[in-house]
Amino acid sequence: MGNDINRWLDAEMQDFAKDLKAYNKGTMKKLPLWMALCVIGMVTLGFVVGAGLSTVLTLHLPIGLGLAAFVGLCFWLQGRSVSVKKARASYEKALSALPPQDQAAFAAQAPQCGQASFANRLTDKYPARLTIGPEYWLYFRDLGCQVYRVADMQRLGARQETTRVGYSLGETRVRQNLGTGVSLVVGYRDGTASAGKSPEATLYLDNAKQLEEAYALIRRHCPKGQALLGGQ
Repeated sequence: MGNDINRWLDAEMQDFAKDLKAYNKGTMKKLPLWMALCVIGMVTLGFVVGAGLSTVLTLHLPIGLGLAAFVGLCFWLQGRSVSVKKARASYEKALSALPPQDQAAFAAQAPQCGQASFANRLTDKYPARLTIGPEYWLYFRDLGCQVYRVADMQRLGARQETTRVGYSLGETRVRQNLGTGVSLVVGYRDGTASAGKSPEATLYLDNAKQLEEAYALIRRHCPKGQALLGGQ
């Protein structure tokens, strides 16, 4: 990659390191709560099933403490497994796939860009970061990174993401669609380089609030994107 894009990436990683530190700190703040719930839940279960005090103290309490220790270990391992180095490698892979002229143009738009960070702690090991500029967008989420070329875009929209689940209600088998998030959908013009890879691309977000933040960035920092959004 060229010097300009590397300088942008150096600055981006400095900001990302601050985000990651705050993200991990926020995650660890929840650890005492989850550990306490493990203990309280097992003790409560013991009394609910009619166990005596001695059984609760010798069986359910130790199980709860064991679960709490396991949860603590999982949180600790997650904190040890994440790093700015891994995030940078993901960025570099996405940016290196751009032609040299696009890399230079991406770096040149930096002063006009806006950014947002999203903390999806229930599902992701890393904070998600969305960069919106007048000519290029970049979205990083949980070591996945993609660049979007605005000149190739033809339409923008939103799509509710769902998953199909089944469960039994008495003797009846029930199937239901459950919402799992929302995507900002980018449709590309036929014949463009982006469309050659896929006719559309998605930015998978966690909820409608994040979608509104993405819309706000587009309206402020990407004139063409604002025109494609229309009244959305």
